[in-house]
Amino acid sequence: MAFSEPLTAKEIAKICALLEKGLSQEVISKQVGRSASVVGNVKRTYFTNGTPGHNSLLVRPLSLVVFKDLFKRNRGAVTVEEVARYTNQTQASVKAFISEMKDKGVLFHYSQGAWSILDSSHIKPLSSIWKVSNEVKIGALGDNHLCNRHSRLDVLQHAYKHFKALGITKVYNTGNWIDGEMKFNKTELLTAPGLDNQIEYCLNEYPAEDGIVTEYIAGDDHEGWYQQREGIEVGKYLQLKAEAAGRFDLKYLGYAEHDVKLVHGKGSACMRIVHPGGGSSYAISYTDQKRVESYQGGEKPQIELVGHYHKFNHGYPREVHTVQTGCTCDQTLFMRKKRLQAHVGYNVITIGQGEEGQIIKFAVEWFPFFDRKYYEKRF
Repeated sequence: MAFSEPLTAKEIAKICALLEKGLSQEVISKQVGRSASVVGNVKRTYFTNGTPGHNSLLVRPLSLVVFKDLFKRNRGAVTVEEVARYTNQTQASVKAFISEMKDKGVLFHYSQGAWSILDSSHIKPLSSIWKVSNEVKIGALGDNHLCNRHSRLDVLQHAYKHFKALGITKVYNTGNWIDGEMKFNKTELLTAPGLDNQIEYCLNEYPAEDGIVTEYIAGDDHEGWYQQREGIEVGKYLQLKAEAAGRFDLKYLGYAEHDVKLVHGKGSACMRIVHPGGGSSYAISYTDQKRVESYQGGEKPQIELVGHYHKFNHGYPREVHTVQTGCTCDQTLFMRKKRLQAHVGYNVITIGQGEEGQIIKFAVEWFPFFDRKYYEKRF
């Protein structure tokens, strides 16, 4: 196909990028200073069907945006051949890109000859095994909301220094370690937009103490918003970024919940780390009670560490030790609007097990903190 006016590769790339945004030919024509007919030729030759045209086809870089565009056209799945034709790249390059993205946590799924990206609902809760002595002490916290200007780095840092002083080697984080991005929190963010900026901030500010490993889950909100929008397993992505930066103290457990099998003696007990949904109830303990009541037979844990609500509470519904782990973030604008209180602090929990693995001791110590102004002005 011959163009009525000569075009450079840079002009073609710009027109294709504007077409990707859904702009009309007339709008693009004004932005690039070319006639609408020229824009139309680019759309037909380079953008719509991806067949070689003037001066050989401009190669379209492989990206998740390309896949999502093709998913929309192909009802959610696309073959390697279709991606290669669309981008004018080799099938080997497409396969290498998919493999690289899977290693980074993108939820690519292969079925019946085509690739798709799963949403969070396809991720199954995982479990792990921890062989412990008859008594063990752990740290428990969550809802740090790093990158939000209300996040309390002072509390988070103090918690880890305290854990180290007590000889604790394992800390469980119940999710929402970063604030994520949604229209109602953007004015409170300390970083530029983007997942990588928030991950970088997290790795720079989240405490690292020798001898302490933090095992964490990802919530389906805040950091989970990236997972739902971008199709990348955000918790795994954080661990990969941490390891690339030389940090091996952060271990990803799973999305929304994870069961830890505490093995001792002849038996074991189940400790569930969970970041549930829904809003806070009038009675702080009510959400824990109803959740535990909802479990089917045989699925009930003996211990449950709970994030999301920004509250501290220790309950014992149906003989399950439930601990809401509080938060290390002051009340945000969203919380103030919803009349939600923030319980700022962290937990030290001592767990004792009998020879059959049963829980025979469960001691929760809550270390509360107050609003920054309390420390700054000493009201």
